[in-house]
Amino acid sequence: MLEQNKIDTCLDYTLKVLLGDENNDVLRKYISYSASELQTENTVRLRIVPSGFFGEDYGKPSSLPRLPLEEIEGTPLLYGTPQIRYEDGRLCIYADIIASTYFLVTRYEEMVRRDIRDEHGRFPGTKSLPCRAGFIHRPIVDEYAALLRKWLREAGVDVSEPKRHFSILPTHDVDTLRKYRHAFQPLRSILGAMLGRRPLRNIPESLVIALGFKKDPLDTFAQIMAIDATCDIELVQPTTYFFMAGGRSRFDGLYDIHSKVAKNTIKLVHESGAEIGLHTSYEAGIRPELIAEEKATLEEVCGFPIHRNRHHYLSWREIEHGWAMLKAGITWDSSLGYADVAGFRLGVCRAIPMFDPVQMRPFGIKEHPLIVMDCTLSNDNYMNLNEEEAFSYCQKLINQARKHDGEFVMLWHNTMFVPEQSNYHPRFYQKLFDELNYDGEKK
Repeated sequence: MLEQNKIDTCLDYTLKVLLGDENNDVLRKYISYSASELQTENTVRLRIVPSGFFGEDYGKPSSLPRLPLEEIEGTPLLYGTPQIRYEDGRLCIYADIIASTYFLVTRYEEMVRRDIRDEHGRFPGTKSLPCRAGFIHRPIVDEYAALLRKWLREAGVDVSEPKRHFSILPTHDVDTLRKYRHAFQPLRSILGAMLGRRPLRNIPESLVIALGFKKDPLDTFAQIMAIDATCDIELVQPTTYFFMAGGRSRFDGLYDIHSKVAKNTIKLVHESGAEIGLHTSYEAGIRPELIAEEKATLEEVCGFPIHRNRHHYLSWREIEHGWAMLKAGITWDSSLGYADVAGFRLGVCRAIPMFDPVQMRPFGIKEHPLIVMDCTLSNDNYMNLNEEEAFSYCQKLINQARKHDGEFVMLWHNTMFVPEQSNYHPRFYQKLFDELNYDGEKK
């Protein structure tokens, strides 16, 4: 059986996620999470009846929700039953939205199902409960929060709405800076073509770029900044660019952070008003002790402290790796979106504090969950959507984030702005911004 002080820590954390810091301290005395009416205090107006989630099966496969799920007022319910009734003058909710919320925001499923990982060691979105139960496109923790506020009002408690508004957070992962990385690239292109390793068409392009008559095709930062600048200033948060500063695996970045090109690019985006973050390497995602070294390297190049992070390949693999991130000085992260399916991985569309369900205590890291990534939409090994399908799906996600006054976190790589016939992303990105700028009330 779990210790009561640990359950209380989990409860306090979950209520803060649901109610927000500004409401939690005020409203906590009105809410009980108790199986018995006798255990409730006199101030309690709303009792949420525990489902037994924090019992002896905690952390075991037997504690996972069973499909199909029931619903409470139209929202999928992971634990408890959709019963609401008054008992002794108190509103009693048998829908365990505490356990349901905790399950999603702590990545509890990933802790229990450690045998489920993809070829990169990540928990796949298609195997997740939100995807299997069909609500990956809905931030149901935000729906629980709205229900909790509604129930408190029905119980006679005055509850204010969250003090936030819909916002957009554009982000860009810099995996590769240049297609042609060497001054003698034309010679390399010729030799590569002779050996059958490179296409002949690269020879004239690399020569023109080497002579300075044309920009490298992956140097799309000016284009990206121009589109980001079209966003309504009242809606947009500062764009964040994540740069790599380490990693030796075949999946890691193809540039030296100490190079002149890297330094000039960092200077360009920083002077635009954008934030700079660490793009933790694929290798450090496996060996989290490397995160501190990579962060220190990036700080040396930038000349200022770095506190933001996103893992390369979105590979914050195991929950416990958060402690290495915190030790390195990372307090802001945006790694937690699924690579293979866009949507609401943590059930929220706003920044929340992260919590370790193994040690049952907060990390001290604020997570800005990623909602949509470019290659998630178009890659044939992920969602494989054409332009029209991708836009329609993104519209649904935007509408959900707007409905809950959420934060729409989006990721587009500089490599996805290369003008090729098969690549719809350069025009799609601008189209997405037009949709984000559009007043939702007009729809």
